[in-house]
Amino acid sequence: MKRVGGAAALVACAILAGCGAPDQLSERDGTVLLDAREVIDDTIDTEETLRTSPEEARRIRRKVQKIVSRGTFETAPPDEFGLAALGELREIAPGLVETNSNGVVESLDRPATRAFLRYATTDADRALLKPANDELFAIEEVVRDAEPGLDTEIPPRRGESLDLTVGEFLRGTERDLEPIWPALAKRLASLRGDL
Repeated sequence: MKRVGGAAALVACAILAGCGAPDQLSERDGTVLLDAREVIDDTIDTEETLRTSPEEARRIRRKVQKIVSRGTFETAPPDEFGLAALGELREIAPGLVETNSNGVVESLDRPATRAFLRYATTDADRALLKPANDELFAIEEVVRDAEPGLDTEIPPRRGESLDLTVGEFLRGTERDLEPIWPALAKRLASLRGDL
């Protein structure tokens, strides 16, 4: 029997058995994916509202403009008034605020807010492209770093029950992004195809 070299054995192992793919993502990686998906879902809901109701789009845009124009985002890090305004903004358009790893609002996403204010009443998908793209980037980063397989499980967040694999997660997110942001959906399809 001929012995296979180290590098060739690793390649064969990876091809035949999915060697190296973890059975489950780390809790931190799972939280990043689930949080990103939550923001994507909220962003999709907001985009749908803007697209389907011109009156509601004008109302939401006015609310965002009113919060931003108060001047409470001038200090870094935000003071208690800025944090309160961020919380208020998060309720209206979640994709416009940046959060820490614990889901606590930290700052205003200024480029996303500018795009939102410019396009909210005229081009809903463009108004919310940046938040969707940012969350997709977070998903791509976790998947590339963790190197999961399609069957790698995503651990639930504390207090939640979840039975979801990375493949199911990527396919579901891709499916939901496709009608609004097909280019983002293609990136997920490509990422999924690489696993």
